[in-house]
Amino acid sequence: MVTIGLVQSDIRPGAVAENLAHYEEMLRQLTGSVQLLVFPEMFACGFGPDLGAYADADGGQSLAFLQRVARQYGCETVGTVPVRERGDLFNRLYWVTAEGPRATYDKRHLFFGEERMQCTPGTERTIVETFGYRFLPLICFDVRFPEWSRNHCVEGVPEYDCLLYTANFPAPREEVLLRLAAARAIENQAYVAVVNRIGTDGNGFAHRGGTAVFDPEGNIMASAAFDREQIVTATLPLNTLKSLRKRFPVLG
Repeated sequence: MVTIGLVQSDIRPGAVAENLAHYEEMLRQLTGSVQLLVFPEMFACGFGPDLGAYADADGGQSLAFLQRVARQYGCETVGTVPVRERGDLFNRLYWVTAEGPRATYDKRHLFFGEERMQCTPGTERTIVETFGYRFLPLICFDVRFPEWSRNHCVEGVPEYDCLLYTANFPAPREEVLLRLAAARAIENQAYVAVVNRIGTDGNGFAHRGGTAVFDPEGNIMASAAFDREQIVTATLPLNTLKSLRKRFPVLG
């Protein structure tokens, strides 16, 4: 089994040092051990008119924070940051261990408007194998594209066991996020974890959360209250997933 923690938090626009310090305070309230901690999309700087102003070639202090948390809590961490590379700006997800980055993923489906104008889309998915599980980490708007989330079978074995979405869905579409996440769980016969932020971003859009974990049949296993900072934890039993796939083999 693996236990994940989803950090639903407010994010002050552009206040990177302050936001990272606030996460450290939130994590002191964590009870029990987790193997994986997942933060909201753009967890350190939030979205605003100029993402490039907070970009680094190597993830900068945000990546260093993820590694420090991994080391301190004996877990692995996931978060997205704006990264500049060869003149392009990417919304890049880092999967980090105590030793440093394990994997990266660049957001494929950029949201209309400023993100799409500022950022370059990624081209490849990333499967992360750890703790005896296979994870597919994706970002926010990716949830609307079922073909990008598809759990393909390779020689009869599904590509992943858990789908992670680190998100920044605004309040008017919070229920849509949850419905889409449930659908992705059912059609891919996998656990789905989605972590969303609260508060107002640098563009003036309000967020209320919608952080939750779904079982492979689309049922909510754990969820956060709306408009409340909270760390949601859930344990994902692998044997239960394998039993369902054997009993009801819909993936091929």
